[in-house]
Amino acid sequence: MMGLTDLFNMSKPEGDKQKELIRQLAVLGVKNPSLCFQCAKCTSGCEAMKLLELQPHSVMASVKTGFLDEMMNSDVIWACVGCFKCKERCPQEMSPVDVMFILKNWYVMSGGSLPGDYQNLLQGILSTGYIQEPVEVLDKDNKGWSREKLGLPKRGHPKNINGFMSALSQLAAEKL
Repeated sequence: MMGLTDLFNMSKPEGDKQKELIRQLAVLGVKNPSLCFQCAKCTSGCEAMKLLELQPHSVMASVKTGFLDEMMNSDVIWACVGCFKCKERCPQEMSPVDVMFILKNWYVMSGGSLPGDYQNLLQGILSTGYIQEPVEVLDKDNKGWSREKLGLPKRGHPKNINGFMSALSQLAAEKL
């Protein structure tokens, strides 16, 4: 009997990984990805699709067929902004966003390095509690506005930065 083969790189589906993915999704309360019937409602609402051409329904198709390593090693999963619109729109109550979070975690746990500025982003969160320092924004007249000019309170930091860092580290090490 012939099996499924990705003709671009001659890889085969990974059945054991697919079972583990389904198990982890079940822990999160997400149904089996095999129920996805490729309606593309997830993609139609995807914020990353508008800018980066992420297609959550294509990710689900690859997951359904068992090509998890291809997805894990693809830049596609890193384009997801985690807005959860795909999960909200799915008539089958699938969750492409949860699938992509799990694949990202697996990639990092397997020794892969974070792409682009993710490392800086995480370091910023661990050290300050924020993704980035406040920046001045421009309005339509090209006038700059800072938090101070807008009358916003000065941004604070976590009161117990060590406790905050410890909680984040424990969360990162937690397994489903």
